[in-house]
This record gives sequence, structure tokens and C-alpha cells, in this order.
Amino acid sequence: MYSFETWLHAADIVMQWQTLLLIFGVSIIGMIIGFLPGIGPLTAMPLFIPLTYGMSPALALIVLAVLYMSTVYGGSVSAILLNTPGTAASAATCLDGYPLAKQGRGGFAIGISMMSSFIGGFIGLAGLIFLSPVIAQLAMNFQPAEYFMLAVLGLVLIAASAKGSLVKSFVSGAFGVIVSCVGMDLMTGYSRFTFGTTYLKGGFPFVSLIIGLFAFSEVIALGRNKEQTISETGKLAGRIMDGLKEPFKYPWSVLRASLIGLGIGVIPGEAAAVANFTAYLAEVRASKHPETFGTGAPEGVIAPEASNNACVAGALIPTLTLGIPGGGVAAIFMGGLMVHGLNPGFELYTEHLDVLYILFFGLVVANVIMFASGTLLSKYAAKVTLVPISILTPTIIALGITSTYLIRGSVLDVTVAIAAGILGFLMREFRYSPIPFLVAFILSPIAEKSFFQALMLADGSYWTFVRRPISGLLFATCVAVLVVPPILKKARGSGPLDIPSADAP
Repeated sequence: MYSFETWLHAADIVMQWQTLLLIFGVSIIGMIIGFLPGIGPLTAMPLFIPLTYGMSPALALIVLAVLYMSTVYGGSVSAILLNTPGTAASAATCLDGYPLAKQGRGGFAIGISMMSSFIGGFIGLAGLIFLSPVIAQLAMNFQPAEYFMLAVLGLVLIAASAKGSLVKSFVSGAFGVIVSCVGMDLMTGYSRFTFGTTYLKGGFPFVSLIIGLFAFSEVIALGRNKEQTISETGKLAGRIMDGLKEPFKYPWSVLRASLIGLGIGVIPGEAAAVANFTAYLAEVRASKHPETFGTGAPEGVIAPEASNNACVAGALIPTLTLGIPGGGVAAIFMGGLMVHGLNPGFELYTEHLDVLYILFFGLVVANVIMFASGTLLSKYAAKVTLVPISILTPTIIALGITSTYLIRGSVLDVTVAIAAGILGFLMREFRYSPIPFLVAFILSPIAEKSFFQALMLADGSYWTFVRRPISGLLFATCVAVLVVPPILKKARGSGPLDIPSADAP
């Protein structure tokens, strides 16, 4: 399928100084957008499509794809330094990245993030280039039964990995399910739990919730503490270079998280927001020292960052091969593809293969450029942890309110973010982990919709969830996650496997 001559032609185009400068400029813009909470690729990409009209189709696709990748790249910086995920794909990075920043090791954490993102991005691109037809065909076998069992597996991982009070973990997760039910019923279209307001018909906005739960709750906590800076030591103790070396100490963690991100990205409708939490929880389950997560464990930064960058490439696989977007941003990317007269699918892989070569080679080069530029800029960004809290907290509040408001121009979105901040602070005080809440909020709509669709396709038979090969395998995995650890615990006489405590951010 791929010929060496066409790769040389792609390299000749991409390695021109004009193209390299374009990639560099877009990657810097994307990382800055990713750093700003709540904006992200879903907001930025539509604004860039008109700017690509005068470009060749290949360069236009490179611009849009690089913008997508770089926003996810940059989202980790604010997650680590400010406990404010720049994008939903970086929410899980807060859990161990921010504790490292509080220890004065923000540069170290950013180094881990940059190298993990770099490796995860390459693994994702390898899947996109060499495995896209095979993986896309596998994704086509996913029907509602498989989607439901995949969502259930995520919920089971939460329950099985609970730390401290299992009851509190279940309560937090159940509350996430309840909050996700607010809005229009996915199957009937009727309003539920909206209290007669039109605003709640669309449900609670996810960005407002994560800004509130992470950023605003942290502002309240900072206001109570006596520290003068986020860095409790008052200095930067971790070098970025040390962080860049750290992922190589955990090769299986990087590989596992990258494959999870690639796999979830391939499934149409899934997103990096699911991938980063799934990879994080899987890493906790696989770790020999799960009690360290939430306190600044390097694996807690490696897993979400490797997975979300691999997920970006994974989301492009069904988009390019089948014309089925792997997420909201991938849908916009597909719109940009069609604007330039290219149709995804068999035609793209036969008549316009030269465009794909240029796109793939451009993304590989872009991954290197983003790594280099991100690492250089992060050296200065890490100094945010030394800014006095009296200056930083009003800045975080202003940034969070502005970002939340600009998404939909709604004051009520800001109100939700503030309320979520208070909720997050109270959860922290009473040791209720926000992780089950967030993951349940993300997965519950997927599980609900897929459950009813699967039953309709199976004429009401519940056996469809175990008879189909993939859904049956996922069901067996759910059972194994719940049953095997207690057996191993009894055999070894060891303690339970944990996830970060509720007071971890």
C-alpha cells in the first residue's frame, strides 16, 4: 500500500522551510490554546478551517491535525501547574501532576508529561499509518452491546479501585450518574430533572464541571492554606531534563497507556476525556504501589498523557478510513477534509494516497517540533508555581470564569463552575474522591444509550451482552476485575488496591 517513492515525495514537501514554519507556528498557537482552560480543540478548530481555504488539501489537513494534537499537548501544562486542565483530555493529569508541582517539582512533572506525550503520540501515529485499515475494521464490529459493556468496564474499574471508604466511592460515582441524567432523555426526548428550566435541558456542561471541581476548589483550598506559593517548598526542585528521562523507567506503563488511548480513540464517539481516565485507572490497578497515586506518582502523569496523545491519532483512523468521526473534534476535521474536496474512505486511500502520505509524514515531524518547542517553553512555565498565591488565585478565578463564559456565552455556565468548585472543596474536606464522580458523569450517558439500543436490536434479550464475542469478552473482563483481586489479596495477604484519596486534587 505504501511505497518508498511516495514517502520521499511527502518528505520533500513537508521538509520545506515554509511547511516547517507553518507547523511550528500552528503548534505554538495550539499549545497556548490548550493551556487556556475550557477552550480546547473543539472551539479552536472551526476558527481555523476558513484559514486553510487557500492551502493545498495536504497542508490544510496538516494544519488542522497539528492544531488538534498541540491543544491536547498544551492542556497538561495548566493541569500540572494550576490544577486546571486546559482540556478535558488532561483532567486526570491533575491527580498526580499538581501534587508534584506543590512539591516544587513542576518542571519535573512537565518533563514527564512532554516525553510521555511524545512517545504516546508516536505510538498513536504508528497505529494510524500502519494499522488503520485493520483497526478501523475492528471498530466497525462495535455495536451498542459493546459500547455498553465498555462503559460498564470503566465504572467497574472505579468501584474496584476505590481507596479508603468503598461506600464513599460508590456515593461519589452514583452522584455522577445522577448529575449525568439531568437534561433530555436520550431515548424518549423527554426532559428529566430540569426543574422546569430550559438551561438544564442540555445537561450540565462538562467543561464547567471540571473547571469548578479542579480549579475553583483548589482556589478555595489555597485561600485556607498558609503557603505563599503553590510550591510548598518555595523553590523549584525538579528539573525538566530529569522528567524527560523518567518515562523510560516505566516502559510498560507508557506502552499500556498508549495502546489504551489508541484503542479508545478508534472507537467512534469515544474521546481523549475517556482515554486519560481509563489509562490512569488501569495504571493504578497494574501498579505494585497504588497507594502512591494522588501524591505525585510519575506513572500518574505518564498514563493520562501517553493515552490522550495516542487517542488523537486513534480518533483519525475511523475518520479517514470509514468516514465515521472518532469524536467531536474528529468530526470537525472530517468537515475540513470534505471542504477541500476529499471524501474519507476507500476513495481517499486509492485516489488521494499522496495526500495521506504528506499528512502522515507531517504529523510525525509535528510531533518532534511540538516536543522540542513544548520542552523549551515549559522551562519558563514551571515558574508559575513560584508566583505568590495572592496574585495567582485571582488570576485563576478570572481565567476560569472567562474561559467558562466564552464557550457558550452563558452566565449560568459560570454559576455551574462556581457551584462545582464549592462541591469539589466539600468533597475534598469530607474525603469523597472526585474521580468516581467525573468518570461516572462521562460514561453514564454512553452506557444508558447503548443499553437501550442493544435491547432494541436484540428484541429485548439481555443475552446479547454476553453472546456477542467482544461484549462477552468485556463482560468477562468486568467479572475478572471484581473477582480476581480479592482472591489474590487472600492468597498473598496484601492490602487492597487503591486509587488516590479524596483529598488528592
